[in-house]
Amino acid sequence: MANALLDVQNTFTTLNANYNMLRAACQTDQQRTDLAAQYEAAETAYNKCVNKMLADDDAAVATLSTELKAANEQIAKSVQQMGNMSKVIDDITTAVTTGAKLAAMAGL
Repeated sequence: MANALLDVQNTFTTLNANYNMLRAACQTDQQRTDLAAQYEAAETAYNKCVNKMLADDDAAVATLSTELKAANEQIAKSVQQMGNMSKVIDDITTAVTTGAKLAAMAGL
């Protein structure tokens, strides 16, 4: 069964725990700006989901939750490898975008 709030929370907590390391790995101001924007979006999505109801048995929520789990796994891999910072930010963007879609469904 999906646990959408936990998936959105995992995105934010992973970014929160690794933010300083990720920021230090950024090579350009644009990467730092992009990372900060994704961090803020992840935090916003998480805060929107807190105290809201997401029907984990809803097919659309379950699908997005599955996508978000996969995106969170990719973030974890990217953070461990820390090769191409642009790729890491792209992986973060994918997860944050999916989490924002779940957050938009909160309270429906």
